[in-house]
Amino acid sequence: MGAPNAFRCGRRGRTMAGKSSITQPATRHGTNKLTKNDLADLEWTNRIPECPTYYPSEHEFDHPSVYLQKIAPEASKYGMCKIVSPIAASNPPAFVLMKEKRDFKFETNLQPLRLSKWNEKDAITFSMSGRKYTYEEFEALANKTFFSRFHCSGGLPSSCVEKEFWHEMMHGKKGKVEYGINVEGSAFSCDPDDRLGTSKWNLKNFSRLLQSPLRLVDMEIPGITDPMLYIGMLFSMFAWHVEDHYLYSINYNHSGASKTWYGVPGYAASQFEKIVLQHVYCNKILTKHGEDGAFRFLAQKTTMFPPNVMLQHDVEVYKAVQNPGEFIITFPRAYHAGFSHGFNCGEAVNFANDEWFPLGAAASRRYALLRMMPLIPYEEILCKEAMFVYKSSRVRSSKNKPEDKASYNAIVQPFLHLMQFYMTYLLQQKSSRNLQRSSNTSGLVICRICHRDCYVAYLLCKYCFSHPICLFHDIAPHTCICGRFYSIFKRNDIFELEEAAKSFQQEKNWHEENSVRGTANSPGAASKPKTKIADCIKHSVENKTRMLHWRNYGLPSVKGTNRPEIVYNLRKRKSN
Repeated sequence: MGAPNAFRCGRRGRTMAGKSSITQPATRHGTNKLTKNDLADLEWTNRIPECPTYYPSEHEFDHPSVYLQKIAPEASKYGMCKIVSPIAASNPPAFVLMKEKRDFKFETNLQPLRLSKWNEKDAITFSMSGRKYTYEEFEALANKTFFSRFHCSGGLPSSCVEKEFWHEMMHGKKGKVEYGINVEGSAFSCDPDDRLGTSKWNLKNFSRLLQSPLRLVDMEIPGITDPMLYIGMLFSMFAWHVEDHYLYSINYNHSGASKTWYGVPGYAASQFEKIVLQHVYCNKILTKHGEDGAFRFLAQKTTMFPPNVMLQHDVEVYKAVQNPGEFIITFPRAYHAGFSHGFNCGEAVNFANDEWFPLGAAASRRYALLRMMPLIPYEEILCKEAMFVYKSSRVRSSKNKPEDKASYNAIVQPFLHLMQFYMTYLLQQKSSRNLQRSSNTSGLVICRICHRDCYVAYLLCKYCFSHPICLFHDIAPHTCICGRFYSIFKRNDIFELEEAAKSFQQEKNWHEENSVRGTANSPGAASKPKTKIADCIKHSVENKTRMLHWRNYGLPSVKGTNRPEIVYNLRKRKSN
């Protein structure tokens, strides 16, 4: 059966050059931006370079955070990378899900095998099938589907399956596949003799490792702090998307067929969104949803289009073929998509590290701008991690260790910006008629206007206790709908947050002052104009004056009483 199948792939590739039936979104000028002929030649699939693959030793594998930090400078340039596990699981997912988890069943999504025109009349949706499967039932269905197309049980080259997938997507009209997506649970075994299950790469524990900021999230969020399963069949797809809150993601292929992944580096995310906006979505979507329309629709995880769209517009895109026993890591703000080569069982979860905080701040601002509901309390995580740094020896050791200094700055800078905003706001409102009270909150307090999470302080009417409002909206002078003034609610430990901010600022000034001294005393400094030296001395004096002022007078803080807590239980966003 090998020869006919190989011939079939080649035949499909040749006939596509002269025949196609797909229509693409209309442009602003009324013509097709992505025509049939653009997609006819599938040889572009051979021009996409592969992302790097890493083979850690067992010793390196024992320290995932250290290993990921080691490979990140190179791997992040590709948006994703592949890691081949040096150890294997003793118990396959079929055993874990059918034996360790009694009565395990899952519902699938129905996915159309065609490309959408992406206008308001033709937008692809992934609907629930309404049918639940056991693991064995879905495996039998998936194997039957594979055999009906290829007349064999597997073993096809990945390039052949890739071309078949895009041929079906371009020419398909009524075909559908099923995909068990966002299935809660894990296929990592609880068996103490299972080496992979007892390792730190067990995704049930990965997001809450000591070095991960997500360990500070009190609630369980399926898909973000707790892994989810993805049980697929031939051509089951995951559409183009970026991880929630620009987090990292790790995906493990437990067993079955391979997956093809496509990834765009995080530094090219803005280009990616611009190309999607201009060359995938139609003009009506752009007019209705503005410049952030692409991000809104991509967040629904239903937008699938061939990656050669990016190649045509000089946006870097890479691919990987993930086999069983291999991990795929996606980096912050890296868009990615892909599909399955047959029946398989994957598992994924998000994670973060210290270097993620600046990107998390950018994601938080974007969510607030678009009024999207956050899935993690970014402000709370940032403040808790900053307080951990403040109370630990990392503040002192960061002066001497470059790698610690990078992590230190990634945490401290966003925290300083946040606290400087709050302290300035509270100073301005100190003489206001508004009462200032404190709050011991648990859970996630959400602004009713922009949905930003409010950990440090927020506005609330103390009489009717309407929905809270973050301090980023200038409505403090106004009255609530009940006619009374808003009150400012703050945390009981806001004094500690302010003291940490002062300490970080002094530390920053200390480094700047030493940097200025080093510049003034450097061998080449004598040859510089005297005016530059004078400017350095003046800058040093200003820093020292600022430090003395903070030491003697400090910054204002305010106390108050408790308020009822407002808790939002969140779940990872699912595909429509």
